[in-house]
Amino acid sequence: MEFRNDNLFTFFALRRSGHHGIMVWLAYHFNLPVFVLNNATPYTDPYLTFQFNNRWDKLSDWLVQIEDVEQIRNVHKHCLIIGFQDFNIARLEDGRDFLWERQRTVGETLKLFNILVLRDPFNMLASRWYKPGLVPQLKDDSEVLDMWEIYAEEYLGITNFLESKIPFNYNLWFSSLDYRKQLSAQFGLSFTDAGLNVVPKSTGGHGSSFDKTSYDGRGNQMKVLERWKICQHEKRFGESFKERHKLANLYRKIFPHDSEIESFLQMIGI
Repeated sequence: MEFRNDNLFTFFALRRSGHHGIMVWLAYHFNLPVFVLNNATPYTDPYLTFQFNNRWDKLSDWLVQIEDVEQIRNVHKHCLIIGFQDFNIARLEDGRDFLWERQRTVGETLKLFNILVLRDPFNMLASRWYKPGLVPQLKDDSEVLDMWEIYAEEYLGITNFLESKIPFNYNLWFSSLDYRKQLSAQFGLSFTDAGLNVVPKSTGGHGSSFDKTSYDGRGNQMKVLERWKICQHEKRFGESFKERHKLANLYRKIFPHDSEIESFLQMIGI
């Protein structure tokens, strides 16, 4: 059998979960060219619904510019990355393939990995609040956090909507060299951190919600694990998490202990 894709990585993440940074880091494990179909629509042909609102196709030399879709579709790819954002993965219970007519649209794949990216809910929500440009489709905080709980249960294996799943803990990925080495090994790749400090020029070229692209080349210096502190004293922020005991329990099972966040949780009674 002839494979069109040697490696296909499909990303599932909530917006502002740091998954674009992980995509770049992963892409640097491969020789150029690397192909990314960002923010595609589930249950469709991703080549027709992907969005380069992050302008990676114009500003990032490691990424192929996709102008002639049909030509690119049929090219042999060593690395293809497809990203889905804010998708309710519980819908996969209906058995449909999230890639429409996969063999025809994407092609046969030698190695397939579904990547679930989870960032802690406090920094994720703060980053969504301060996101530059367009407001994410899920505007309601309760909807966002309901979805986070779905992703957290999938991360822990309480649910298994995604097959061949590799969960990524964004907080650990950002902070731990050993964790990143473990992840590379899971994919059978020779480890490199070459892409760690690249800040994707996402969402219209803005980059990070707080630092834009000013930390490009030194991305590991960004305070991405402290964004929540900007919001901790805002009434709306505390109310968003109030009574969310399930969320707090899931958070404590997944993320390293943080005394400041723990104090915040105790203050609001969860």
